[in-house]
Amino acid sequence: PFDGLLGFSQGAALAAMVCALRARGDPRFPVAFAVLVAAFASRAPAHGHFYRQPIALPTLHVVGDTDAVIAAPLSRELAQCFVEPVVLTHPGGHFIPAAAAQKKAYLEFLERFCPGQGQ
Repeated sequence: PFDGLLGFSQGAALAAMVCALRARGDPRFPVAFAVLVAAFASRAPAHGHFYRQPIALPTLHVVGDTDAVIAAPLSRELAQCFVEPVVLTHPGGHFIPAAAAQKKAYLEFLERFCPGQGQ
């Protein structure tokens, strides 16, 4: 019983595929949202089906403008596979940013899923 997923780098790529399964109604993944940091779409041909339909699950995509491991365009490309993604960019690289501005964005996104907040 998890409310949401947090994935970083390769874990975020996997979490995005789980989001696709969840959006299609797969009962094994009853999550309400995901936070995907330095995410990317898998290039494996066997995974192409995960990205063919828009993924209707709320997501926060955290993108580092100077990420030398997962280039920012790859993360933005994945975000476009989602319906109404929230994209948070930061000037840094391949890490989870924790400055005040990013913390505020995380809290604003997560508050949507708190009990008593309408969901």
